[in-house]
Amino acid sequence: MIKAFSTELKVGVFAVGVILILTFMTFKVGGFSTMWKKGYRLYVAFDNISGLEEKSKVKVAGVDAGIVEKTTLTEGKAMLTLLINPQIKIRRNTKAAIRAVGLLGDKYLALSGGSSSEPLLKDGEVIQYTEPSADIDALATELTSAAGYISDLAETMTNIFGASEKESLKETINNLKLITKNINEILHEDREPLHNTLVKLESFSKAIDDKGPGIMDDLRELSKELKEVVKENRYALKDGIENMKSFSSSADKTAQDISKIAQKIDKGEGTLGKLLKDDSLYNSINKFAESAGKGLDTVDRLRTFMDFHSEYLTRESEWKGYFDLVLQPRKDKYYILGVTTDPLGSSEITETTVGGVTTREEEIKKKIEFTAQFAKRLEDFALRIGMLESTFGVGADYFFKNDKARVRFDMWDFNADEAKAKKAHAKIGLDYKVFKYLFISSGIDNILNEDLRGIYVGGGLKFEDEDFKYIFGGGGPKLPGQ
Repeated sequence: MIKAFSTELKVGVFAVGVILILTFMTFKVGGFSTMWKKGYRLYVAFDNISGLEEKSKVKVAGVDAGIVEKTTLTEGKAMLTLLINPQIKIRRNTKAAIRAVGLLGDKYLALSGGSSSEPLLKDGEVIQYTEPSADIDALATELTSAAGYISDLAETMTNIFGASEKESLKETINNLKLITKNINEILHEDREPLHNTLVKLESFSKAIDDKGPGIMDDLRELSKELKEVVKENRYALKDGIENMKSFSSSADKTAQDISKIAQKIDKGEGTLGKLLKDDSLYNSINKFAESAGKGLDTVDRLRTFMDFHSEYLTRESEWKGYFDLVLQPRKDKYYILGVTTDPLGSSEITETTVGGVTTREEEIKKKIEFTAQFAKRLEDFALRIGMLESTFGVGADYFFKNDKARVRFDMWDFNADEAKAKKAHAKIGLDYKVFKYLFISSGIDNILNEDLRGIYVGGGLKFEDEDFKYIFGGGGPKLPGQ
């Protein structure tokens, strides 16, 4: 009987121990605390606290500091009542933000940024500074939209590329690798001249920015001075007009004399008349005209192309516009002059030091950028170098299908001055001519910057100067006999 009672006593003690352990673990995992329920309370307001519930944790620098005791709706905003551990001190400039443990984990309230120079918040005061939380639903919507663009792009690329085009594209990529290697060798060998060129371009751009307003002021001042000169010399101008009338009368008399001389020349009278009647003079002039015609034929060989197109950048959800003017004096070389509207723009960082604390502010400016490049074509390949979007840049093109399609590679902004960029801007894409004047384009933008890399799609129009004559002049050049 005593032995049986001892066994039951052991089982009871074990059961009580298990219950105590489960109770402790429940309070530990649930984030409950009985040590500081008499702590002080702070308040903070958010526009949206989706996912943050009552009893959620409050953390300072990742350490538990309290709980969200209560949530209420006040004037369209969510007002949170925070119960803070009395041993934790919160500064007045502390910033509150809603964070999540992992991408889909539980949410908690994070307090950060408080400096020791600020006073402490007391019981019942409000935290003034907050950060908006990321909306997972909005992010999912953006990802769905991007997936749609990628799906359409994949279908378009599948329709465009056959087996032969894929093989050509593979060869093109290999060639681009070789071209990139050669370009790197050129940049390494000619780093000093390229640096000097970039410095000169930067100085030229700065000079235009500095002296442009001054030139406009000088023109206004010159206009005022011209008005004053005209006002002060109006009588002299009046006399000049009278003299011009007298000169006109004399010119009429001179014209009559010239007419009489022309009649004599037509009759073959005098030395000049005899020269004009002589066939040898006509033959000499004719030979001179033929020589001049050959010189004009050389000028006529200059071809001019105008390119208007836009690209939609899926990463930034922005449109980027281009206008390019291509001057081609010979088949194997041409010049590109262009203007680009850049939605990213460049970034300017301003450092401000107050009380020994330095803050950095990055200002992003949208701007218009310029292109001026020289291109050399070798059969189906072309290499380009010069200024691309207002910085030094290089590029390469591969043409196929009788120039209806082109794979292009561009690299510029080697100093990474573009907003949020850490490396040079590199871009690869495909242009395909659908009709005579219309083409579409697609590719990958900002390959080297992982945070800015994205797909682009677009299209545009490309005309030659002869095409403008045909479209706006009512027809093309006529053949002999028409």
